[in-house]
Amino acid sequence: MASKQEALGLGKRRNRSAYRYCKALLSGLLLTVAAVSAHAAGVPEGFQDRQIYSGFVSPSALTVLPDGRVLVVQQDGTIRMVKNDTLLSANFYKVPNVEPYVETGCLGITSDPAFMSNGYVYLYCTVKTGTDYRNRVLRITAAGDVAAAGSERLILDLGPILPDPIDGTRIYTHLGGAMRFGIDGKLYVAVGGHENSRVTPEQNSYSQRLSSPFGKILRINPDGSFPADNPFFNTPGAYRGVYSLGLRNPHTMDIQSGTGRIMINDVGAGSVEEILDGKPGANYGWPFYEGDAPASATQFTNALYTYAHDVDSSGNRRCAITGGTFYNALNIQFPGAYADKYFFSDYCTGSIYTLDPNNPTGDDEFASGILGPVNLSVGPDGSMYYLARNTNPEDNLGMLGKIEYSGTNTPRIAQHPRSQTIYLGDPVTFSIVTNGATRIQWQRNGVNIPGATSASYRIANTTMADSGAVFTAVTENAFGTTTSSPAVLTVTTNRLPQVSITSPSENTGYATGDTVRYAASANDAEDGSLPASAFTWQANFRHDTHAHPLLAATGGVTSGSVSIPEFESTTANTWIEFLLTVKDSAGQAQTTTRNIYPRHQFSLLRPSGTPSNGLGPIEIDRNNGNAAAKDGGQLSLDTVPYPKGLGVHAPSDVRYNLGGICSGRLIADVGIDDSVGNNGSVVFQVYLDGTKAYDSGLVRGSDLRKAVNVDVTGKRELRLVVTDGGDGNSLDRANWGGVRLSCNTLPEDTLAPSSSGGAIASPGGGGGCTTGRNGRFDPTLAGLALSAFAVAAWRRRRTPSKAKQ
Repeated sequence: MASKQEALGLGKRRNRSAYRYCKALLSGLLLTVAAVSAHAAGVPEGFQDRQIYSGFVSPSALTVLPDGRVLVVQQDGTIRMVKNDTLLSANFYKVPNVEPYVETGCLGITSDPAFMSNGYVYLYCTVKTGTDYRNRVLRITAAGDVAAAGSERLILDLGPILPDPIDGTRIYTHLGGAMRFGIDGKLYVAVGGHENSRVTPEQNSYSQRLSSPFGKILRINPDGSFPADNPFFNTPGAYRGVYSLGLRNPHTMDIQSGTGRIMINDVGAGSVEEILDGKPGANYGWPFYEGDAPASATQFTNALYTYAHDVDSSGNRRCAITGGTFYNALNIQFPGAYADKYFFSDYCTGSIYTLDPNNPTGDDEFASGILGPVNLSVGPDGSMYYLARNTNPEDNLGMLGKIEYSGTNTPRIAQHPRSQTIYLGDPVTFSIVTNGATRIQWQRNGVNIPGATSASYRIANTTMADSGAVFTAVTENAFGTTTSSPAVLTVTTNRLPQVSITSPSENTGYATGDTVRYAASANDAEDGSLPASAFTWQANFRHDTHAHPLLAATGGVTSGSVSIPEFESTTANTWIEFLLTVKDSAGQAQTTTRNIYPRHQFSLLRPSGTPSNGLGPIEIDRNNGNAAAKDGGQLSLDTVPYPKGLGVHAPSDVRYNLGGICSGRLIADVGIDDSVGNNGSVVFQVYLDGTKAYDSGLVRGSDLRKAVNVDVTGKRELRLVVTDGGDGNSLDRANWGGVRLSCNTLPEDTLAPSSSGGAIASPGGGGGCTTGRNGRFDPTLAGLALSAFAVAAWRRRRTPSKAKQ
């Protein structure tokens, strides 16, 4: 079911056009607005949200211990401890032989109900044993702030991860991993379906096989044995630990204290996310159904609550349910209205939502602006912790945040300034994100800095006298003041390492099954050529504005290779991001990235003949802009940026020679570029050998993007056509977002690039892109300025933290 808030959100998103004219061309003017809002986490009035620590590498799970300490799991098996909201320097534990690849690795953690007396902590991890990969439940014993040496015990081995039943490939996704203790003292383990793709016939899937532990909720004794009262304990051939079945990827779950109610978050495939009410013997229907089964399928238990992959009340597209926790703290800190509510997060929107499990008719957005939330947990003091992968290309570091209720309306600081190390003479900027502040005053060593009253404070030329200085920001409104966490400036004469990624190259393409080599070199002014021990590699699949892990943090090598699995291969706006961090002997770190894209992007293909376009040339990897070549801005659909694609203006027609040798599909997202708001109306068409193979129907500026997936096998000519929607071609700025061909072979004359990142010459007219109040083009500076303010207002309106001031 779609929530009331989702429906309202869609309406908001479709009426945003007045704020979006020429957003892309004005992006430089609005850089400050974008940068300030990038990490904002908006919370309701009376709440405070703050970052406890940023720097985790691929964090996957957390648990709050009964005494308030927090354990954070990294995918590679490193367990870190946070005590008194400070990260301890020593690892709590490092699980040996962990296999962190795509979604494998250490994925779950929980503590024993008797932790305060026995110190037991349980982990769910993928480990390599010989040539096998196995998911196991492990137990370690805490001894103070670290795990006791030699305390690891195997509690449950789920057996080898079997090949995918469809294509026989290695399994690397949909492994689940959540664990919680029930009020009956049993350990409930959420195990994913261990299948890369949807299985048909459905009854052959692991999720539907009672003999398999995969795609199930397991119920086990703390020692790993199976309780005799499990629903299938006496069923011949059944795996005796099965409690319920028919799950796809139960990534997170929680069990309510007092009632024992089980809530399971099952990540959907392509359209629906589910919250399941855990019941013994229930079959939730995957892969027969995604979402609710029809009433006639009485053998299946429908979800307590579902939501579609559409936009929420803030206009952000939801795609994957991640964290989940009941608000049942020992000491209720939040207002009474939140008691007994179920909190969950969505990975793509970066928001936390609340649901009334006793009246699940809709969800409400609680917090927003978190980059890639993966887990939630409530502490004994009633505070809520959240864990985020924080997959921002700037740093790719995971973050632990904490939401508290103060009951006051003093300013809320969502992002505190960070301590920094800067080379002597270089500039440095400290920034905060605050909600509800009417005044900001920066302080240095507790003393006000004259004139430093904005959200950022910059020192243009650092000196050694600045080293060791402590900077804070005091925010103020009519209700009082809130002071940020301190940020320490360290000035050094040690230069950053200089890093060069030599492989993959910028134009490397990839396809499922490829092996991609990565390599780099690094030099340092003080250390010279840096050794392999200084290198740490990571790789992510990126899709729209979120990321999925491909290669977990891998250190000690200057080069290596990674196999590309089948993962969102039919999605248009996707790519692989390699990140390399190199540290010198003084600890100075430099991170650089290299993005590679699926093979045969149209930005690297040459059209046949002379394309036609309604306004200037067809643009490569940017929207159409005006009449000049390369004057377009960022391609953007549904507020999602596209690094690759074609920007056109109706009427448009571009042809490509396929030569009859392509065996694959045309993949793209289409729609009218965000820069013209709700204006414009077009029809997208695809012709193969003169026959129309795809027609989008009428697409308006207010419409959501549409996915194109057309089989082009054996065809000789491909035409991409955009026609006017029937109301004139004003503002018909249309995008073929992420457009590519999935074939292995193309004719040589098509493979020769026309001008990557440039424009495809075509006949066309002129015109401006800014608009006056009458909706017509306004090329004047005043028009540009008005548009800039309009877009800034739109962005402020879309940022929940600012909307709640």
